[in-house]
Order: sequence, then structure tokens, then C-alpha cells
Amino acid sequence: MSSNNLTLVKTTLLKPELHQKLNELRKKQKIIDAKWKLAGDRKMLSCFAELVPMALNVERCSIFISDPKSDNVWLQCGTGVQERSIKVTTEASIVGETISTGKPVIVEDLEDRMGAHFEVSVKTGFTPRNTLCVPIFGMSSKKVAGAIQVLNKKNRQIGKDLYSQDDVNMLEKLAYNIQMTIENLYLRQEFSKVSKAMSQQIKMMEGKLSVL
Repeated sequence: MSSNNLTLVKTTLLKPELHQKLNELRKKQKIIDAKWKLAGDRKMLSCFAELVPMALNVERCSIFISDPKSDNVWLQCGTGVQERSIKVTTEASIVGETISTGKPVIVEDLEDRMGAHFEVSVKTGFTPRNTLCVPIFGMSSKKVAGAIQVLNKKNRQIGKDLYSQDDVNMLEKLAYNIQMTIENLYLRQEFSKVSKAMSQQIKMMEGKLSVL
């Protein structure tokens, strides 16, 4: 048998096996995509973000998720903004500082400070003047999975701190109550990345099969 005929026979035998592998990858990708879409209770988080401003007498509240594979932090939900419409780095943002240190951060003079909040202000049209930000820890991992940030405290009382310890305690309690949801979103970012990698692998295999 010639080498060309031998190659043709091998290719014919391999083709069903490759198609089976391709179908298995497609099924796995669909499962991963479905789990990613169902990750976390987004409606509950959105409702939470709407109620916090009333509880703490602030103008806005935002909930951020940390990306475990990069130094980025992205918006999950917030007052007047859409999911993932804001992405900042941990090095140049107050939210990033909170996630990096695992401690509450209070800043009363945002208008006089440089940072990622200036870019966000231009993008959203909202001017932040002051902020309180607390970390959200994962329930099982105990790692910082995200943060809650409130902006622009209203009706400051003369002679008192802009954000009191009671404000910090309340926001930390609220953060504790959404730990599981935030951790699910934090961890399932891996599902999204695996799905993208599988999609690329499937396309590569389809390209190879088309020339066999």
C-alpha cells in the first residue's frame, strides 16, 4: 500500500473519533455557559444596591467583584449603572485598595484626589465627593471576593465624622449577608474563561476536520 493510501486510511479511521471528541467538547461548553449565566442571584444584588443608599443616607451604592486572575475589579451592579460598565485596577482605585487590604476605606475629599474615580466620573457623568468602601469576603475561602462602595453621604452633621463607625458596621453586616452570592460570581469567572478556551479549541478542531 502506498504512503498516500495509508494516510487516507488513517484519516478515515480518525475522523469519527475526532467528531466524537468535538461533540463532547460542545456539550461541556454548553454546561459551563449555562452555569455561568445562572451564577449568583443578580436580582437580589440589584435590589440590595437600591436599598443601601436609603439605609446609609448616601447617593449611590455599587457592588464590585474582583477578578482572581488579574488586577482588575469590575462592577456587578449599582445605582444608575449597568453590569460590567465599570472596570478599574486594584492599584489605582479605592475599591482596589479595599480588596487588596481587606479593610474598610473612607475618603472624604475625592474631588481633590487623583485616581480611577475621575475616569469613572467622566464615563458616568456622576461626580463622587466622598466614599466608604468595605470588603466582601468569600464564605468558604475567606479571601476578598469583592467590595461594596457607597458614595456621597448626605446631610453631614457638624462636628461629627462624615461616615461613622455605625455606618461602617452596618455596611460590613450587609456585606456579610451577600457573601455566598459574591463568592459564586467570583469563582465562576473561571467557568467563563474555560468556556472561551474550549470554544477556541472547538474552532481549531473544526478547521482541521474540514481539510481531512
